[in-house]
Amino acid sequence: MGGIEHVMGNIAIQASKLKHTVYVVSDKSDDPSDEFDEKHEYIIFRFGQIKYFRKLKKANYINHLLATDNFDQIYFDSWKSLEHINTKYQSEKFICLVHGNEILKDKNRDRIVKNISKSNTVIFNSRSTQLLYNKKFVNSKIIKSNIIYPAFIDEIKKPDMSKKKYDFCTIARLEKRKGHQLILQALKKLKDIDNLVCSYAILGRGDELSQLKSQVVKYSLQNQVFFLDGLDRNQVLADSKIHVMPTFLEGNSIEGFGISNVEAAAYGLPCIVSTSGGTPESIIQNQTGFIVKEKNVDDLYKAMKDLIMNKNQYERFSSESLIFAKGFLKEKKIIEYLNSL
Repeated sequence: MGGIEHVMGNIAIQASKLKHTVYVVSDKSDDPSDEFDEKHEYIIFRFGQIKYFRKLKKANYINHLLATDNFDQIYFDSWKSLEHINTKYQSEKFICLVHGNEILKDKNRDRIVKNISKSNTVIFNSRSTQLLYNKKFVNSKIIKSNIIYPAFIDEIKKPDMSKKKYDFCTIARLEKRKGHQLILQALKKLKDIDNLVCSYAILGRGDELSQLKSQVVKYSLQNQVFFLDGLDRNQVLADSKIHVMPTFLEGNSIEGFGISNVEAAAYGLPCIVSTSGGTPESIIQNQTGFIVKEKNVDDLYKAMKDLIMNKNQYERFSSESLIFAKGFLKEKKIIEYLNSL
């Protein structure tokens, strides 16, 4: 799942566990979803067809629900989901989430402002995203806004160092902006300069897979890099020492926060992130990990070397990561969202 699915799914799941009645309006899943839908207490309505007609069908059904039922809160995953919603129905209870990527395209400027203004409350996923929005849309009128870091953690697990298979890992979609290619370059420097042959696990799917595999061969890292498509993310975190995700701005794509870094912290993994977007807010600099300059391989290499070589520092960062992750436990996080209106 991506970040938006993670947040909206957890709001529905955790709110229903608190005995709220929850309705979810969603696209159809590519995979069979009956088993998933039946095991949760919330009610889910799925819509298929091509994108344009699917969007209209979902909006019409939401308008029907708003006209016939009384809701305490209505969450929209982005401004796009508000586009065909009739504001005469319960608009004072509309909550719109803003993640970062969806507000970057200048051609959508008027649509973004118009649709976000339909909501009573806007939730930004980081201070960085809020600053980006305020800079791009200086005339936008928002009634109320909050910043809620969008990570829901199930539990905190103290690491078992005897079971670690991988020195580094990255759990993310295989997109250029996630920075996997920078990590491969840093691994080559660790091997060539310091004779450190470090193992690196990559979990995710995406368009960059073939390019990354080519770079692994180019840098002679075949025995160090492992592509783990389909494995459980929690198992990969349990098997790894350090999570690395040096994201950077790529066209109209930016990292609004960095949920994977918080999930890694819950397993006691220190994290290395970049200065790009909202990722610096997903760790605590020099306490749970390092923040390196965007697209700077030398900075990344030094941070990776520092964490892998300095045992005392690693143990301190690992302990602090577990404490940091406690602030994101799902029972606490759902209350933040429910109290946002």
